[in-house]
Amino acid sequence: MSAVKRIARLAAALGVATALGVGLAATPAQADDIPGVLTARLTITKEAAGCRVLTFGKVGMTQAQAQYLVDNGARAQVEIWGEEAVYDNRLYRAGDAQLSVGSDRNGGGLIILSVPTIRCSLLDEDDSSFEGAGDEVYAKVILTAPGYSRMTKRTNTVHGRY
Repeated sequence: MSAVKRIARLAAALGVATALGVGLAATPAQADDIPGVLTARLTITKEAAGCRVLTFGKVGMTQAQAQYLVDNGARAQVEIWGEEAVYDNRLYRAGDAQLSVGSDRNGGGLIILSVPTIRCSLLDEDDSSFEGAGDEVYAKVILTAPGYSRMTKRTNTVHGRY
């Protein structure tokens, strides 16, 4: 038996023992704990240099699975979209997002992080000079990874004037 298989079996056994030790007192799983599910959140902050567009995503999986994807060519891209009544329009395509292996109180996972600072005017999704008009902006996180179907997740919508 290979060393990798032995480590995987040991980790699984320790995971079961830990789960049994915690018992029913454990809190319910968060959405990002679900294996293979991509979650994402968008935050936009106006700064002197422009708008900081932070997109944070996570795919629930073990740390070993996440490390395998990072080591074997997984890629994530982030696109910023303006929300419209008839059809949405892409406002900005960021470069490749940073991928890393994460561990937190909710479990391990593949962490996706994109934090470009762009001209705020790029987020003006309706090109309106009407002062009362607001902009509705969201991001799409697109993950391509070996062994996974292409995954796309829409983030929350951020409202503001850009």
